[in-house]
Amino acid sequence: MVKSGNTTRRQFLQVTAAAGAAGVFTSSAALVKGAESPNERPVFATIGLRNQGWTITSKSTGLADFAALADVDANVLGTNVQRVKDRQKKAPDAYKDYRKVLDRDDIDAVMIATPDHWHTKVAVEAMKAGKDVYCEKPLTLTIAEGKLIE
Repeated sequence: MVKSGNTTRRQFLQVTAAAGAAGVFTSSAALVKGAESPNERPVFATIGLRNQGWTITSKSTGLADFAALADVDANVLGTNVQRVKDRQKKAPDAYKDYRKVLDRDDIDAVMIATPDHWHTKVAVEAMKAGKDVYCEKPLTLTIAEGKLIE
């Protein structure tokens, strides 16, 4: 440091950058701590668990609690219920009929990984049930289906 009262441009930038970084890291840490609270974690469900369904679910288990999984294939459903239980230490409820997932009030959002031709139907029903929806492309197959989601 310079002992005189004059501050160089370099010193000013170093101090300013350090102070700014400290503020960013402090606020980021506060956000992360807040996200750890069970009251702040969203509750998800996945509809359709083969291939991409498990991929998006496994990437999201650290961000949300999974209360339910739905798939028409009992073997796929059972395998993935156990996988989620291993990750979050609590087994999600299992449903063969996705509409039972949409009837639940405790689920904030659904991730849809059904075959493409089911995306629109499930997404529209989920939104009508007040759920947030995550669905990968193609969300719709026709312009008419796209208009249903507007």
